[in-house]
Parts: sequence; C-alpha cells; structure tokens
Amino acid sequence: MNLSVNNSHLSFLIAQIGGGTLLGLFFLFLLATPVMGARAKIIDVAIGSNNYRLELAQTPEQRRLGLMYRRQLEPDRGMLLVYGESGDHRIWMKNMSIPLRVYWIDNNFEVIKMLRLEPCVEDPCPSYSSPRPSRYVLELSDDDHDLAPGDRIEGLSDLPG
Repeated sequence: MNLSVNNSHLSFLIAQIGGGTLLGLFFLFLLATPVMGARAKIIDVAIGSNNYRLELAQTPEQRRLGLMYRRQLEPDRGMLLVYGESGDHRIWMKNMSIPLRVYWIDNNFEVIKMLRLEPCVEDPCPSYSSPRPSRYVLELSDDDHDLAPGDRIEGLSDLPG
C-alpha cells in the first residue's frame, strides 16, 4: 500500500469527501499520519537520573517536521534532531501547540544551550540557535529535566553518523 500523499491527491480527497466535514478531516488525518511520522527510529537514553524515549530526526524532512502538530508530549518523550556535521542549526516553533525545552548539543555530547520555547503566534516565526556550532538539537516536554548547559549526555555516543 502506497502511503505517500501529495497536495493534488489531498485536494481531490477533500473535494470528494466534502472538505469541511469532520469525517473528511478525520480521514485526512489518518492518511497524513504515516507520512508525517516518516518511520523515525526510536532510542532509549538515560539523562541524569531519568530515562527518555526519543524519536530520531535524521533526514531533512524529519528535522523540518520535528514535533509540529503534536498536541501533547509526555515528560519522558522527545525528539533528537541529528545533523551530519556541526553547524548553526536553527529551529522555530511554527505549527506547534505545546511549549518545549530545547537543548543544543555539540560533537562531544555537551549541552551548549537550553531554551524554553512557546508555540509561535507571530508571522513570521522567529528562529532560535546556539552561540556556537551544535550537532544535535534535543526537544523535550516543557517540564523540569535533569539537564543544563555544561552537562554531557553519555547515552548519545552510540548514535550512527
């Protein structure tokens, strides 16, 4: 079964189902969910005294989508954006409905910066980055986490790439 959906297919489906109906929206959500999930790999990582289950965003599309459209994020869940090399890796809070704690991490798995970010209500949305090159960006729920700039995350050393 081919789960890829492009804009012309979505427009056709909306027209066929009666785009404004709740049933139509539900159907589109079901169709789009596998595409948006993009089969991200899941890893378990210990950070401080807590264990986290993280989705890996390794492709440009996975990183672009990030945690957009999520309605909730459990305190022990998150997403790790993995880049091929260190750089000025920026994020924004477009299409977000939940606040996040965002951590930029360098090649040595040291946290460079942490920000608490709210969903974007401006147009255009501002972007955020760290003061020096990062290799990873960790997005966690807006809860207190045992993680701060200067901390090293040992569990990430086994990541591919």
